[in-house]
Amino acid sequence: MKCVKCEGTLRRVQLDDVEVDRCDTCAGIWFDSGELHRILGRPTIEELRTKAKNSKSDDAKRASCPRCRGEGKLVQVASLTSDVHIDTCAVCGGQWLDAGELEVLRGDGPLRSVGSFFRRLFGG
Repeated sequence: MKCVKCEGTLRRVQLDDVEVDRCDTCAGIWFDSGELHRILGRPTIEELRTKAKNSKSDDAKRASCPRCRGEGKLVQVASLTSDVHIDTCAVCGGQWLDAGELEVLRGDGPLRSVGSFFRRLFGG
């Protein structure tokens, strides 16, 4: 499959216990229907759905779905709680995250590491 953002090649990689497609060039990740849910868990997905809005980002181009081979157009929504834009195909339910967005959704970013460091340092 081709990347929805940069036309790079998507290769199958293992992420936790889920096999996803990652771009060799831009490191974005394609999740087939249900895969993002399996990685993040139901509460996180439900929160994203209820707090999402249509994105006005410059990045919100309507790319074609790599899985549907152009039949589905990706629609981008923005999370109100973070700077994450999830591109979703209305036809197959697949979802795209740009590089770094999964870490933000999981709370694995640099601020979490700093917080963990201070909690360990001060016993919090």
